[in-house]
Amino acid sequence: IARAFVIGVVSGASAAAVVALSLGRASAVAPPPDLAAAQLLNATRAPYALALPPSQVPTTYLAAAPLDNSCLLKGLAVPHGPRTLDACAFVVRSVDEVWNLRGDVDAAIEKYFHEGYVGTGPRGTRLVGRTALRAAVLSQMRAFPDIRVHISDCTCEGNDTDGYKCAMPDVLTGTNRGPSAYGPPTGRYARWTGSVQSLVKRNPVTGQWQYYAEWGVHDEWSLVQQLGLDFSRVPHPPYGAEPLHSCVPLSRLGQGPLLDQAGGVAKAGQAVVDSHF
Repeated sequence: IARAFVIGVVSGASAAAVVALSLGRASAVAPPPDLAAAQLLNATRAPYALALPPSQVPTTYLAAAPLDNSCLLKGLAVPHGPRTLDACAFVVRSVDEVWNLRGDVDAAIEKYFHEGYVGTGPRGTRLVGRTALRAAVLSQMRAFPDIRVHISDCTCEGNDTDGYKCAMPDVLTGTNRGPSAYGPPTGRYARWTGSVQSLVKRNPVTGQWQYYAEWGVHDEWSLVQQLGLDFSRVPHPPYGAEPLHSCVPLSRLGQGPLLDQAGGVAKAGQAVVDSHF
């Protein structure tokens, strides 16, 4: 979706068009007075002065403890088995039906997500269950009614018996016309990037292919900045809660999703802590 700038007049015209489009969309929703003041303050603040890159490998880096991730490899083996599912077609179709086509969203969620779905979001937050997922999806749609998920690429590995692990980078676009997880509506248009890794398996009861687990991260820093919100007032934990998955993949084909969490391990169908995605 994103393209490199082209030289000369084309670049300037493109930038002007984007600015005009953003301003036009922003005028539809007036931000609260305190938010407008924060946006003005943020716009007038000078950015931090950045240091030049070092000319050699820092000695402080070399003195730190090393890390070897090779122990993870044994858990990444792809079992042999039949491969009749076009897993990337499943990913594209399901994303469009849930997010992009403006059709029966509830039916799409029911169809494509297992009732014991487990999701991991930014900062290590967890969603457990299809009901919690639906609440998160509808909240995002309220915040960005014109949201579009532009799929940038897709790759999947696995088989029909053990399931498929899929990776999908994407670019999200939308105008913030409703309350979001970050604050009140700002009326601003935003575009932010991310990536989602998912575990797709066939439901043994219905025969339908479904998402059993997802691990997704998106550039929230960029989104909050584009919305003009005051970072100090955006709800967030003091540190990232995502545990270190030393030597253990997020999901293992043939063994189901495995998502560590403080206080225990979350498996599909097993409720743990329900939190904002």
